[in-house]
Amino acid sequence: MRRYNTLIKSSSKSVSLQLLASMFVSLMFFTATVYAQELKQTIRGKVVDSESRQPLEGVSVYILDTNPLKGATTNEEGKFVIQEVPIGRHILQTSLVGYQAFVQADLLLGTGKEVVLEIALQESAQELDEIIVSDNSVPRLVNIDPVSTREFTVDETRRYAATFFDPARLATSFPGVVGTNDQANHISVRGNSPNSILWRLEDVDIVNPNHLSNAGTFNDRRVQGGGSQSVLSAQMLGNSSLLSGAFPASFGNSIGGVFDMHLRKGNNQQNEYTVQAGLIGLEFAAEGPLKKGSEAAYLANYRYSTVGLLTNVIGLDFGGEAITFQDLAFHLSLPGKNKGELSVFGMGGLGKNVFEAERDSSIWESQRDRYDVTFTNDMGVLGASYALPISEQTFWKSTLAVSALSSNRLSNRIGENYSMQRIAEDEYQESRISFHTFLNRKFNHQQSLKAGLNFNHLNYKLQSREAGIGKSLQTLNSGEGGGQLYQPYLQWAKDFQVPLSLNLGVHATYFSLNDDFSIEPRASLQYELTNRQALSFSYGLHSQLQLPGVYFSTPQSTSNHPNKELGFTRSHHYVLSHHLQWSNTLSLRTEAYYQDLFDVPISQNEASSFSTLNLFDGFVDEVLVNEGSGKNYGLELALEKKLTDDYYALLSSSLYEAKYTGADGIERNTRFNGNYAFSFTGGKEFSWSQDSKQRVLGINLRSVYLGGLRVTPINEEASREQQTTIFIESEAFSKQLSAYFKVDFRLSLTTNKAAYTSVWSLDLQNALNSQNVAFQYYDNLEGKVVTKYQLGLIPILTYRVEF
Repeated sequence: MRRYNTLIKSSSKSVSLQLLASMFVSLMFFTATVYAQELKQTIRGKVVDSESRQPLEGVSVYILDTNPLKGATTNEEGKFVIQEVPIGRHILQTSLVGYQAFVQADLLLGTGKEVVLEIALQESAQELDEIIVSDNSVPRLVNIDPVSTREFTVDETRRYAATFFDPARLATSFPGVVGTNDQANHISVRGNSPNSILWRLEDVDIVNPNHLSNAGTFNDRRVQGGGSQSVLSAQMLGNSSLLSGAFPASFGNSIGGVFDMHLRKGNNQQNEYTVQAGLIGLEFAAEGPLKKGSEAAYLANYRYSTVGLLTNVIGLDFGGEAITFQDLAFHLSLPGKNKGELSVFGMGGLGKNVFEAERDSSIWESQRDRYDVTFTNDMGVLGASYALPISEQTFWKSTLAVSALSSNRLSNRIGENYSMQRIAEDEYQESRISFHTFLNRKFNHQQSLKAGLNFNHLNYKLQSREAGIGKSLQTLNSGEGGGQLYQPYLQWAKDFQVPLSLNLGVHATYFSLNDDFSIEPRASLQYELTNRQALSFSYGLHSQLQLPGVYFSTPQSTSNHPNKELGFTRSHHYVLSHHLQWSNTLSLRTEAYYQDLFDVPISQNEASSFSTLNLFDGFVDEVLVNEGSGKNYGLELALEKKLTDDYYALLSSSLYEAKYTGADGIERNTRFNGNYAFSFTGGKEFSWSQDSKQRVLGINLRSVYLGGLRVTPINEEASREQQTTIFIESEAFSKQLSAYFKVDFRLSLTTNKAAYTSVWSLDLQNALNSQNVAFQYYDNLEGKVVTKYQLGLIPILTYRVEF
């Protein structure tokens, strides 16, 4: 077996923490504070109705923490401009009679970029005669959006400690979300496998949008739902969301979480640029108007891995391991004369990892030292969307995208005489044509209807072969094919003239590969207990396709693909949520959930403990049937203080169980049942002005304490006989790894001058250098079961400038 480190781990070998720290301290050192002329910037944007997307005229937009109060009123096109706003953190709020107020509590304003917002307001069913705008006012909590949803911003991705500007790593600060390995961004949501995550971009499903999808895995093979880091840079992201359960009717083909990502629009009035350099990569972003005086705008970003530059160009050696990646993304916004808007977007990433063993057996200490491994991972997305407000009550949008993924892995074992034996070959190709169209009809201020269709044309080609020592390659799975996935849906929302709102929907799923069909009802009910708190209940029936490796598995007892006829894995989701909003900046959300999984593929063999709920990076070598079950249930709490008054904090906690039952009828823990997860994320900012510039020192901390994931005990005697890791399957996932504890730290220095904003930052992943177990395996060179640990202390120094 071969394990290689990711970009982050490999890079740390050449970095001296003491040197970086001393350099950074010298950069932020100051001896005196002189208050200079106040630096200012512009906030502008557009306000629309959330259902019809029609521009709203007469909306008051205020910056609450300015004295005197600064604000503006939207014109007939829904646009507003607030000029001469002091740079720094602000609270923005809107008011319009008949509409719910919008509040953004931690709006960041710097000199390097204008802030351009698009705000969607929800109409209120209650009569509102007077709008009071103040720091302490709390808007009515009418919100028919789904529970179990957490929106995240680009600012949070940059601010939270050791996220490496990756939204998936950011999500591990949220309740119910657990990272499975430090080397990658694989996340388990509410005890489900990372492979159950659905990735969406601009409202359509896409292939796995991550580099090096085999990073952080036990057997060094690709997975379906993550990688070393996101292909999409944080420079491109607009406000996006993670949905963790009981999804509304417009979402399907997932039982374990949805990453709903959106791209921001470029500035359509002036050109702006961002340059970033750090241990992760070199990055350049540009945005601006496509034509002077036009509303059309572009946004583009290119990134190249720093380690790839050092190895390929300069020739530095990182322990025999060469890791490279690069990615490119763009977004074009092209407004039309009829209020319609065309958007064209794309992203692509190339990644490669090569490890060559030393041809000197005297220095081989473990079996990994005698393997050559080459892994490549390439992906891309190209799409376009068109949005059109048809009337004052009706909005239509359609998105078409093509996405594709290709990965290859070759592994050779070096013999005693340095001859090579091919022991593994993996080839995987996935492509999909995705189309999503929907019509939103707003009947009145109380109710609306959304009808749509998600269509995916899926195609797969895969082959995996493996050989024991001195043996020939055997096929693990092989196949080519796919099908069409149709997902029509209907969603009706009603806001009663009492503190009650209702959302009812139905989602249907049909897969042409095996003619499987499912009707899935969805419902959400919210009741306002007071102006500051609400109680919600949501239910949904959800289904998900099997992994391509399951459909095209080739058990040794058969000569075809017996698992191709497997139906969906399905689950009932129940969520009870209580939301308390003490102020615009302080909230408490508590959720209890229960997920009843059924039609889970398990083995035909009545003595087998296998279930697809535990699949991550392995293979299926059994004939399966849809007769398994599982259950996930837990209690989550999130206490959050937005970044105001120069500090923020997020305390998340989860107590949960994740169980499954296989063909042997025994209820067991799933691989991802850690039982508990606690995290604290917070920070403090200190600002001062000196010599016509403003500086902000940011201190950020993230601490995580998790119950260990589950593993199957290893039969050491059998492993020694067969010279490979042999598990005791009758005791599947009966062993829990030790508890996981990690503290991440981030120190940043932001400098605002009249023409630009610059940021120095130092991230310390695992700042206390805690030893957390990653996995265990039998090492045939050492002749014993070996424990491998996750990443230790990793310092990442980054510099960014916006102008």
